[in-house]
Amino acid sequence: MSNTILNKGYLILVCFLYFLQPTVAQENNTEFLNYLYRTKQFRHLISYSQYLNEGPANSISADSLRYLTAKSHFQLKEYEASNKNLTLITQSFNAYNETRFLMSANANQLDNYDDARKALEDINPTDSITEGFKYFELSGIALLNRDLKKYYSYDTLINTDYYFYETERQSLAQIANNFSQRKEKSPFVGGLLSAVIPGAGRFYAGKRGQAIYSFVISAFLGLQTWESYQKNGVNSARFITYGSLFSLFHIGNIWGSALSVKNYNNEYNEAADYRIKMDLLIPIRSLYK
Repeated sequence: MSNTILNKGYLILVCFLYFLQPTVAQENNTEFLNYLYRTKQFRHLISYSQYLNEGPANSISADSLRYLTAKSHFQLKEYEASNKNLTLITQSFNAYNETRFLMSANANQLDNYDDARKALEDINPTDSITEGFKYFELSGIALLNRDLKKYYSYDTLINTDYYFYETERQSLAQIANNFSQRKEKSPFVGGLLSAVIPGAGRFYAGKRGQAIYSFVISAFLGLQTWESYQKNGVNSARFITYGSLFSLFHIGNIWGSALSVKNYNNEYNEAADYRIKMDLLIPIRSLYK
């Protein structure tokens, strides 16, 4: 009788441990993954997540694995790989709103502003803080698209009682003000100015050193051409040589001035975009470490 009771008790214990095992494994794996993330071993976390995902008996939810993997890629600045994991996360995931903020940040870094906006619009805020942060991120994307009207409309919806991104918000406001006051320079005007006064187009583009250099060279070649004409006539080799050099340099200077203005505009816009992206990225990195 006693042996029968012992056998039944042993069987119950084995069954209990058997059914408990997946829970223990899940807790251990989750703790280990969190440890890898906390210690910034992102590459190891990605490898271990892949191992768990391909394993025959994975006890961690697919959404949790994808989220930790995506965050690791995000920390490694592998934005495309991060978004590949984030797009697979289901709406039932408890940190779904966080995944949309991360997806938006990734898309911004990849210059996919429409995707960034769509990710934010997919967020269903559960509190005023999340709602305000959503509008802050949307306002930055509007600036990346140079849509000042949308920027101001989103900015007015931001909850001003929460200040963790106030510095970045002020930075965006300054950029918006600069955009509203700035008139983009015209490559055509730059070329025209250099056609009239050699180097003036480069001065217009902010290249003062190049402007002085172009003016000096053009003036030297022009004077030599004029002197050759006065002394030797239009058929002389000297006049033809200096005249050809002056013409080629002058035409090149006009074209180069137009390109200088175009590059000036591109450099300004690239610098502004970089600053906007950083202002949008810093709060996300702070919130979702």
